[in-house]
Amino acid sequence: MMPFPAYRALMKLAQQAPTLAHVVTAIRAGALGHAAALLEAGGFETDGSDAAALAVAGRLARDRALRASPHDRPRLLAEAASAFAAAFRLDPRPYTRINEATLTWLAGDRDAARAIARQLLAWLDSDTCPAETPAWLCATRAEALLLVGDVAAAKGELARAAALPCVDPEDQAATLRNLELILAEAGEDAGWLDAFRPRGALHFAGHLAIAEGEAALLTERIALLVDDHRIGAGFGALAAGADLVVADALLDRGAELHVVLPTPVEVFAAQSVVPYGKPWVRRFRRALDEAASVRCVTTLGGGYQPLASRLAADVAMGAAKAQARRLRTSACQIVLVDDGPGPFGQGQNTRYVAERWQAGSARDGAAQVRLVVPRSSPVTASGAKPPEGRPDLVLFAVLHIAFEGLGGQDEAEFAQFLDTVVLPLRAASAGIEPRPDIVLPAGNARILGFADPERAWRHAAALLSQDGADRTLRIVGHYGLSHRLHAPDALVGSAVAQLEALAPLALPGVLVASEALTAAICVDGVSAEAMRIEEIGALGAAPIFALSRDAAAQ
Repeated sequence: MMPFPAYRALMKLAQQAPTLAHVVTAIRAGALGHAAALLEAGGFETDGSDAAALAVAGRLARDRALRASPHDRPRLLAEAASAFAAAFRLDPRPYTRINEATLTWLAGDRDAARAIARQLLAWLDSDTCPAETPAWLCATRAEALLLVGDVAAAKGELARAAALPCVDPEDQAATLRNLELILAEAGEDAGWLDAFRPRGALHFAGHLAIAEGEAALLTERIALLVDDHRIGAGFGALAAGADLVVADALLDRGAELHVVLPTPVEVFAAQSVVPYGKPWVRRFRRALDEAASVRCVTTLGGGYQPLASRLAADVAMGAAKAQARRLRTSACQIVLVDDGPGPFGQGQNTRYVAERWQAGSARDGAAQVRLVVPRSSPVTASGAKPPEGRPDLVLFAVLHIAFEGLGGQDEAEFAQFLDTVVLPLRAASAGIEPRPDIVLPAGNARILGFADPERAWRHAAALLSQDGADRTLRIVGHYGLSHRLHAPDALVGSAVAQLEALAPLALPGVLVASEALTAAICVDGVSAEAMRIEEIGALGAAPIFALSRDAAAQ
């Protein structure tokens, strides 16, 4: 087994062992090798008298089992069920009991699983069961009822859960994942679960040349589409015209509005809202006030930069697809195009988002609704304007590659780590494709740059698949604007600075990615289908995600 000096160094520095909370964070992120090392370093593996530690060990064993080969999976699932059973014996909780039942089922012992599920259902209906939230109780009953074969009653519990106020879509998605696993093991169709999925995610875009007088009727038309596609959240910018019409429809229908702007708010307003009249400004301010979130993907001022708009579009499109994937629901795009030549009219930005979404949809099945809305306001189409923007400005995905525990050691320890960890991984990864477009030194780490975010993900995933990388390799990633210099080749600017700020949040064994990189990868639809996405925290106001290969999707 590979040595783990990093964990010893970290414990020495902190003067304390890892906590169960640290282990759970690593499990949730998908950093299972890191979680196992923390569990061992904290002494939790040898403590059979701590119900909480046994439940965490069961959760780790469950996630490892679900990633294992079909040959090893039943045995590992049975071990996970045993850990939850041991935790339940020490401290009876519905959470450990339902996990024991489902994992026993997935391990192949259906009679035992049904018996445990029946006992749990009786306990949930008794006066002795610990109090839980109504939504959690409905979800747990649904899972237990499915195990005993009562599909009709399971549907009833799911319907009750969905009707509860403020139901958490993340919890809905977790329940659906468990039910999908049960149905898959039984060889039964899971199509009936679609009726209980969280509401879908929307990306919206379109041209600016919509007269204010037409906005009201168009808003009503789009509101019907929001209802038809069961949209719960929309992602896009807030330019005058199409953007603000869709934003109004979303807010009117009670959907969440997530605003993604290419520049700071006031810069964006001065360029894309104020010139088109006070009614659009009022709509803009209302949307900002009622939005669930507002992201500005650059700090650019001054003249218009097309790459900033492209970055914002990538983030908005990918954020919609990423949310749909995380919540096990659907994604859709509504794009308002003019009646110019071609399927997407004269606007360059509109054509970019529509074609980009359409290309990914051929792979991931995300819907696209194209509305032809002729230009009714004298706004020059972007396709008719001369080129704009700085020539040295580029959109790049950047990865920061480092080793866990490489630093804070004496020379002998450093040399041992170099020989046993760094050099073997370097040799194994030397031929990994796709190759980066640029490689930059960064102290004991290095920075890799890719013009295509999807290629950055494939490179990171290949690195993390190397033997030992799950406990020793720390990779963070970001997608944004940089200035590319030559002779010598270099990337400088905000994207590199944000990457450096993200580096301390790395977890061994997963790609810790900014919202921008996560979203940009998801637009394509290929890699995202084999990618597990977990929100693990925030950097400033923006969420960060742990990305890893999803064994269930491969």
